[in-house]
Amino acid sequence: MIFSFLFLISLGAHAIEVTPTTRVHQSIEFSDDMSFKNLDLAIDRQLESNKYRNLSGTIRFGTLTYQKTILKDSLLLLKAIVAETRACLQKNTKESCMGFFNKELNERFNIYKPVPARGDRGHRSEKTTHMTSYYSPDLTGSRVRTPRFNRAIYKMPSNPADQNFSRVQIDYKGALEGKGYELFWVEDSFYDLYLLHVQGGGRIKIHNPDGSTEIKYLSYAGKNSLSFKMVYHYMKAKGYLDGDASIPAQRRFLEENPDKQEEVFGSCPSYVYFKESDEEPIGVDMIPLTEGRSLAIDVRIYKTVGLINFIQGVRPTHLDANGKVVKTPFNRFYIAQDTGGAIRGNARVDLYAGYGPEAELAAYNTNDMGKQFFLIKKPEL
Repeated sequence: MIFSFLFLISLGAHAIEVTPTTRVHQSIEFSDDMSFKNLDLAIDRQLESNKYRNLSGTIRFGTLTYQKTILKDSLLLLKAIVAETRACLQKNTKESCMGFFNKELNERFNIYKPVPARGDRGHRSEKTTHMTSYYSPDLTGSRVRTPRFNRAIYKMPSNPADQNFSRVQIDYKGALEGKGYELFWVEDSFYDLYLLHVQGGGRIKIHNPDGSTEIKYLSYAGKNSLSFKMVYHYMKAKGYLDGDASIPAQRRFLEENPDKQEEVFGSCPSYVYFKESDEEPIGVDMIPLTEGRSLAIDVRIYKTVGLINFIQGVRPTHLDANGKVVKTPFNRFYIAQDTGGAIRGNARVDLYAGYGPEAELAAYNTNDMGKQFFLIKKPEL
């Protein structure tokens, strides 16, 4: 008997987006260390974005080819199963409800894992995926310059002649000063602004002249064309870090050696411009990122965002009595909603940790191998 699947289509009708994935045929033990917190929000933000983007065409996972609309259907199905599981947890044991959750996901989704390319860190490894993390730094500032708030965060200059100054020219030589490109003035150091540029977005607490405060978000708006290089490379080469290249060590050296700051920042001439938003920093397709739920993926390879990811790995949780980072195994659902210049490969993700000290700890101490799975709703017969 020949089955005709509505969601599976023949080759040749449209260009097919092919993902480097293979089908997983054994059952997966699903769980979520955040107890589904923020998952609905991430799904809803993706579904809202899908209203304004073209999901025509097809996408291949493993050996099966699907209509791209299956990605929206997969999100809706996951949301529905999570809602049923939450309702179950109100009346029944966690063991029985998570048993239901696992049964539903394994029966109603096709599950895939990435196939690392030769040269990827996970090539021929059970732990296929290289994982890092990023976050949104917190800053404190004002819309007007004051003695307290005296370092500028700039928007993208409208004049092309002003767009390509270096970090030193802007921060130390005043190349953009007085040209109307200032978004905010902050009390934070130039090193804090550099870290904001590294992360590509942040959150700012604004102090208004009337004494009130408000929270705004900073999203990436563009950059100059000059090269980016983490300043710790230069600091290590010059012997400034004594073998410890951590963020605290970098900050400590710069605070104790203000005469070296311009020299150090000169090693990273790249400069990022920002835009103000009422929502969290923006990922691909203008999707606001969601704490602990959005991840960045290589969009040269996975061209259509909105893929459901299930991640198994380890995450930094705290420092022990000796100041050493402690990592704990975790399982969590993410949605692919962002990308980044350093996110390259078939099995490479950057996990968005959000805000605050725990997020910062994760961002600067995650560089591990783990497992990654994609969930695609099974076609209906």
